[in-house]
Amino acid sequence: MTSVTSTEPRINDLLTDLLDVLGRTADAMLAIDGGSRIIAWNEAATELLGYSPDEVLGRPCHEVLCWRDRCGDAVCDGHCPAAAIGEPDEVVETKEVLGHSASGRTLWLSASTITPPTELREQCRLVHLVREVAVPPELERVIVERLRGWSPATNVGDSRLNVLTNREREVLQLLTEGLDGSAIAERLVLSPATVRNHIQHILNRLNVHSRTEAVALALRPDQGC
Repeated sequence: MTSVTSTEPRINDLLTDLLDVLGRTADAMLAIDGGSRIIAWNEAATELLGYSPDEVLGRPCHEVLCWRDRCGDAVCDGHCPAAAIGEPDEVVETKEVLGHSASGRTLWLSASTITPPTELREQCRLVHLVREVAVPPELERVIVERLRGWSPATNVGDSRLNVLTNREREVLQLLTEGLDGSAIAERLVLSPATVRNHIQHILNRLNVHSRTEAVALALRPDQGC
């Protein structure tokens, strides 16, 4: 069942029917109005993110979602570019983002975005369909090895990590130790922006899509920073 706040009577039925259809999915569904407030929230959203409709309806979406990208930078805030009215045939790219549940559990999410018909966009700017991304098998194996007491190797050999500069290796090593961007900047006496650039270069050079994947690669038994 989809929970929807009231909208303009002239199109209320049309919008309600649209959200009802989109909400009949195993994916979490949430809709956002022109003011970036949440106006719809289905049962799957409650199951995934832990919030009831009463807790989120009417609230700014960024206060609830707090999504970040693969470099840890905010992608969901009060100035979200996706909230601006776009072209009639606008297509929004699917994103993989880092989020959190109401209980604080970290979630790696895939968020697809649907833009409603133009005549509905003042009342409903966009609809997100969100699902949790499974842990990659390689990362799952690394976690098991770490729990068994295995520690990172130090001999790089002919590792894929050879493409990294010495500074990038330092940054990656600190990521494997669980430090975030701010802590890395403080440790290496760098600006947060410089650290973000190093992390982005690491992801690009290693051809991975997230910090988690980069750390998983670094912690493989035949790798090392």
